[in-house]
Amino acid sequence: MTKKFIISKYFNYLIIIFFVVILSITFFYLDVNIITDFFYDSVSGLNANNFFSLILIFLLFVLRSISIIIPVLPGTIFSAAAGFQFGFTQGLVIIFFADFFSCSVSFLLARKLGRKYISRLLGSRQMRRVESISQDYLENNYFLMTALLMSGFFDFVCYAIGLTKITWKRFMPALIFSIIISDSPFLASGFAARKIKDIGLKNFLQKILNGELNIISGNYLFLFITSFLIIFILAIINIYLQKRSNIIK
Repeated sequence: MTKKFIISKYFNYLIIIFFVVILSITFFYLDVNIITDFFYDSVSGLNANNFFSLILIFLLFVLRSISIIIPVLPGTIFSAAAGFQFGFTQGLVIIFFADFFSCSVSFLLARKLGRKYISRLLGSRQMRRVESISQDYLENNYFLMTALLMSGFFDFVCYAIGLTKITWKRFMPALIFSIIISDSPFLASGFAARKIKDIGLKNFLQKILNGELNIISGNYLFLFITSFLIIFILAIINIYLQKRSNIIK
C-alpha cells in the first residue's frame, strides 16, 4: 500500500515537472510576431473544408489558452476570430473551453507550485500585478472575485486566486459565469464583422489588437456592462458590511 502511494506521488510530480518544462520552454522561445502572423495567414486561407475548420479550432484553443497562462498574446483577438469564423454560439463553445482550461491551469499552478514559481514564470513586473490584488478582499468577497474575473486582467486574477485559500469549488462557478459574460461582446463583434464585406479579417483583428473596440455594441455589450456593474456594486456592499461588522465586534 505504501509502495503504491509512493509511486502515485512520484507520478504526480513527474506530470507537474513535465508541464512546467513545457511552459518554461514556451515562455523563453515564444515569438509573438511569428505566431500572430501565422494565425492571420492560416485564418485568411481557410475555406469550407471541415479539415481546415478543425485545424482552426485547435489553433484558437491553443493560442487562446497560451495567452491566458502566459499573458504575452492579446487574448481578445482570438475571441473575435472565433465569432468571425464560427458564429456566436459555436465560437462561444470554443473560447469557453479554452478559457476554462487555461484559467484552471493558472489556478492550479499557483496553488500547487506557489508564489516563487509563478514569479519566475510571469516575471517580476507581471507578478506585481498578481500581488496587487488583495488576498483579503478576494477570500472574503465572492462578488469582487467574480467582478475581477470579468475584467481585462482576469488572467492575473486566476493566479492571484490560486495563491489564496479560496477552494476550487468556490472558484469554478465564478469562473464559468465570468467567461460567458465577458467573452460574449467580443464574440458578437466578430460575428457582426463577418457581415461587413468591406472589412477583411486581418484588418478587423488588427483593430481589436490596437484597442479600437467601437464595433462592439448592442445587447451583448449591454449585458456585459450591466452584469459587471451589478456584481461590482454587490462587492462594494459586501466590503462595507464586513467593515461594519468588524466595528461592531
